[in-house]
Amino acid sequence: MFGKNIKYRDDDKGIVYSNRVRLGNWFEAATLEEYKLNIFLDQMKKGGLMLARFRKMSENLNSPTILTQSSGSISFGSKISLYAPHVPSSDPPVEGKLGLLLGGHLTSNDITYSQQLEDGCTIIGLPYREPALCNSFTITSSDYCDRTGEPLKYNQEFLLTLSSSQNRKEPLYVRYDPDPVPGLCGLFPLYLSKYNVANTRWRVLPVQRPDITRFEQEGTPVLVWPY
Repeated sequence: MFGKNIKYRDDDKGIVYSNRVRLGNWFEAATLEEYKLNIFLDQMKKGGLMLARFRKMSENLNSPTILTQSSGSISFGSKISLYAPHVPSSDPPVEGKLGLLLGGHLTSNDITYSQQLEDGCTIIGLPYREPALCNSFTITSSDYCDRTGEPLKYNQEFLLTLSSSQNRKEPLYVRYDPDPVPGLCGLFPLYLSKYNVANTRWRVLPVQRPDITRFEQEGTPVLVWPY
């Protein structure tokens, strides 16, 4: 009864398309889907997708490597890992799970522009694993002299160079920036840096013992004890 009083406007009337228009719309939609698929395949081929980036990052960071076999002392040019065997590897600590390795870390933001460790990447403690590219470092000289093969001595300065970055134009060094004002430096003051400065230079201090002092051990080769 109310329908008889309804008036339709001209723009409310249905529009009838010809078969040619319908075919054109279908072809345009099919072409668009093909275009999107080609873009997706191209991004996947170039590693532009997040999943592809993550796989590339895992390959770059977790590829196994071989460390230098020690004969009792350590020398410049040795490839090492820094391992703390008695530190809990989980938080909260779990009984029987001990050991942390020092290694480079990529955040989700870092992965978007690089799939390998770069200048500024943080260094964290990683649960014990086989030696890999992300946790292996080479002992190099800090005085711009090639000391490869020379024994490292107690209290002698050296650089910890990320082994996988040695062939780059700008190698990466382990750097520590102490926080002068607590809370302002950030959570990770230990990171990788391409700059060889005072904060990238390290020393090995001898253990103080009842029968010999640290001062007496300075200048003697650093000994490596098997774990």
